[in-house]
Amino acid sequence: MRNCPRTIDRPLLILGLEGEDVAVLILVFGVPAILFSPIVPLLFLFIGWPLLAVIKRGKAEGFMIHQLYRLGVPLQGLLPPGEGRYCAYVD
Repeated sequence: MRNCPRTIDRPLLILGLEGEDVAVLILVFGVPAILFSPIVPLLFLFIGWPLLAVIKRGKAEGFMIHQLYRLGVPLQGLLPPGEGRYCAYVD
């Protein structure tokens, strides 16, 4: 019996980060770099990228999105975050 490679479901990583994380970093640090002085935002980008990669190492795909939801950030298509209890019927 041959071993099956387990890289089929591996997410696409760009320098250790998923596509969503790269897009958020570019928006958060790239837009201010274009609109204002590029020195400080790009410096924070070069510090934030490896830091985020270390935080996400060994975590599941979409880890940061789940952490944002846990912190109370409302995400489109999901129930509002909070401690509320939801059920399919009315009490």
